[in-house]
Amino acid sequence: MQSPASRTPAPAPLEPGDPALIGGYRVLARLGGSGRTYLATTQSGRRLAITRFPARYADDPALRRGLKARIAAAQRARSPFLAAVVDGHADESGAWAAAEYAPGPSLEDAITETGPLPVAAVRALVGALARALQAVHEADHALGDLSPSRVFLTEDGPRVSALGQPGEEPPASRAGDVLRLGRVALFAATGREDFPEPSPAGEPEPPGCPDELRGLVERCLADDPGERPEPSAVIAALEEEPPAEGWLPPDIAALLPAYLAEPPARGDDPAADKATPSEAAEPPGNAASKAAPVTAPDLVPASGERAAARQRPVLLPPAGPPPPPGRHAFASRHGTAPQVLRGAAPAGGPSAPPAGGAALVAALGVAGLAIVAFAVFLLLLS
Repeated sequence: MQSPASRTPAPAPLEPGDPALIGGYRVLARLGGSGRTYLATTQSGRRLAITRFPARYADDPALRRGLKARIAAAQRARSPFLAAVVDGHADESGAWAAAEYAPGPSLEDAITETGPLPVAAVRALVGALARALQAVHEADHALGDLSPSRVFLTEDGPRVSALGQPGEEPPASRAGDVLRLGRVALFAATGREDFPEPSPAGEPEPPGCPDELRGLVERCLADDPGERPEPSAVIAALEEEPPAEGWLPPDIAALLPAYLAEPPARGDDPAADKATPSEAAEPPGNAASKAAPVTAPDLVPASGERAAARQRPVLLPPAGPPPPPGRHAFASRHGTAPQVLRGAAPAGGPSAPPAGGAALVAALGVAGLAIVAFAVFLLLLS
């Protein structure tokens, strides 16, 4: 059993050389120790687990076609116990797939640290995983990679990626999924994936599978694929309701906060964690670009200031002298519109306005002040 200090942290800080973006998603942390799966975020803050596939996918068209087909099939499968595949990409530049992030330890880590699960938790786990397999098979897909390291324990049930783990192994089969389900059940109950061999005489027997689970586990592990039950038969045999909050033992539930916390800062860039989610672009074609928020000027007083402002008198400027008879205040001395000059002043420096221009300037100033005062009056009334 590992101590918490020796367990791989989750999420773990990014290391030098880790990408800042994958497919337009901002990378936050590592998940696991392989350096192939990362915790990332969308622009809206949704967290994803993104897996990058080996470089051979970029070089092998057959592998890329197979991965694309699995991504498409995985996106059709829906279950509360599947980490849905939301995006993926495979071409000559590389391959990756993004699934919902399951905030909890893997079954492998949890059992290694805390020991086997109680029978009730094993029954809830196996029933939920059988429902996940049923959804995958109904989508005309086989998971192919159901293992303790790929099952994650969250507060409302286990999660397994709908994608599985593509590779160069023989094609996954439904009967193979049930065989792996049996191994996961045995591991959860005993800490091993196979039944123990008989011990030599005189040596203590290792702990075996609980009697309540032995018959079902043995059928799932049958050598003949035809004798293995369908996921629906596993669900019926357990007669279990789907897991609800509180299904995990307290010692495993105590591990969950570390997976729900804010991810640690990038190891080689202390300022990396200061970036905001809006800095991460959505994948191309998935969302329109968004402009940065603009703060409007504070033209309207705050609610407390507004009430006090309504009690203050509004002072308007005094009216100027009326224009001379027969001439409009906004007319020029020659009866034409005033000329506005742009640029430098004429040679010799600025000249004083003509005699009649003083009245025009005064009239314009009065009109402008009146307009400003009226606008302030309207704002105070609003």
